[in-house]
Amino acid sequence: MLFASCDWMYDDPLRAEQNPDPNHTHADFAVYVDGERMDFSDEHLMSGVSTETEHHDAHHEYLHLHDGVGHVIHRHKPGLTLEEFFTSIQIGIEGNCYTSFEPMADGQICDETPFRLFVNGEEQVFTMEYPFNDLDQILLTTASTDEEIAAQLKEMTDDSCLYSRTCPQRGDPPAENCIADPNIPCVLPPEA
Repeated sequence: MLFASCDWMYDDPLRAEQNPDPNHTHADFAVYVDGERMDFSDEHLMSGVSTETEHHDAHHEYLHLHDGVGHVIHRHKPGLTLEEFFTSIQIGIEGNCYTSFEPMADGQICDETPFRLFVNGEEQVFTMEYPFNDLDQILLTTASTDEEIAAQLKEMTDDSCLYSRTCPQRGDPPAENCIADPNIPCVLPPEA
């Protein structure tokens, strides 16, 4: 199933820039359970602010959230999965249940409908083993109707392009540290 509401993002000529560092990628994401969007902006879920020189409090060395932005995943090593990301912030998503531990402590929320996975507006076979790509829009939802899903897809953000430097018309992203696998080093953006 493909929803036209997200098509504009991929045809926008202003987004023609390429990410200068293919090892430092970003994806927008949202999780809806029983019609409610889960909030991942809590400071305890953040790995620190991007201008810090050390990420001593990072939940995962190469996969994290930061700057209070709870809807853009930052990945500094290719191939890491949604499961690794959610596990790093102590969230479990399986079947029809969403479970969070400290610090969110939402507990377990289950819906009658199992989770569905949409990537860039297209439904995928549900798996938390999905290794997201740069600029993906990832929706995990228990919605069962096309109307609910269309409304949730319409609410998806496209802020990952800012962090991946593919939409320069929106300005510069916050400065980020170059944290990467030593075997796959960061590519620093050119000086302006």
